[in-house]
Amino acid sequence: MNSPKSILVSANDPGGANAILPVVQALLARGDTIQSIVTGPALKQFRSAGFPSQYLGENLSIGIIDGALLSEDDLARAVESFKPEAYLAGTSTGNSIDKKIFKSLRECPSVYVIDFWSQYGHRFSQPESDLSHLPARICVIDSRMRDEMIAEGFPDDRLRITGNPHFEHFTEHITREAEERSRVVFVSQPIRQDAAEGMPAGTALDEFEVLERVLAVLPPHLHLSIRLHPREEVRKFDTYLNERVTIAREPTLEEALSKAGLVIGMFSPVLMQAALAGKPAISYQSAATQEDPLPTNALGITQRIGNNEELSRFLTAYENGTWRPAHTTGPFPAGATERVVEVIDELLSK
Repeated sequence: MNSPKSILVSANDPGGANAILPVVQALLARGDTIQSIVTGPALKQFRSAGFPSQYLGENLSIGIIDGALLSEDDLARAVESFKPEAYLAGTSTGNSIDKKIFKSLRECPSVYVIDFWSQYGHRFSQPESDLSHLPARICVIDSRMRDEMIAEGFPDDRLRITGNPHFEHFTEHITREAEERSRVVFVSQPIRQDAAEGMPAGTALDEFEVLERVLAVLPPHLHLSIRLHPREEVRKFDTYLNERVTIAREPTLEEALSKAGLVIGMFSPVLMQAALAGKPAISYQSAATQEDPLPTNALGITQRIGNNEELSRFLTAYENGTWRPAHTTGPFPAGATERVVEVIDELLSK
């Protein structure tokens, strides 16, 4: 667009925040004014990006509001006072901040960016998966995601294939210089918590079950470092901790992955991130799970296994140095950030 625009931004979950942060940077770079209302892990991510933690001032191009501190009326007033010309959101399940803002919007065009291949309906519904919060445009990663969403009842005319902007920055700051071959990083996910809140688990095994299976066959020369999900409590795995099992304390995910020799998890996109940075990565899911949400398993970039016999075989191959990760530049084309900006501009031009 030729003239600067006022764009409202929101996110709660880390994946949703990561997906839109490159877009926010691009909008700021061209002169747009951004007001973000964020909650949960996204608040820390926006602050870490160097944005000022305050309301927009006279000389600021972006401001951050902690949406958790606002009542429903205060939130509505904040949205109204900013007078946004467009609304950009990362997705979350449950009664998240993006849905609360969405209800306050009138004629403002809205664009959502989906960060992963799961829980489509719950990202746009509350409390049931009834697609009651559908924006004007939904930016999806690829044709697989688009087809799966259409099959679930999403209208085709609202979906745009853009890619996930965060994927373009996946391997930044992950190095091999401080790598410890004896260190296995276990990437946790709050699967049990999500299932208790009515979210589809996506796998027949939760994080506790997978962790116990990994520990049962972990070779004595390897030690396990658990990387907590931003929504997990710090003491969640205390009963499992000992000299060989610890919590990863690195300030950033990238630092933890840099030190890892091997990465194991369920279906987190962090496994994709690690593999594309050259780390061997194992996705442990039940063999009974037919729909695999992690597309890099089918591509051979990450390695899916379904039982401890397979896991033992791969751990032995890793220890012997006979298992090497596939070298790849990644399956996702560049330009996702620009494509999301184009979707926003398309709506603004109407």
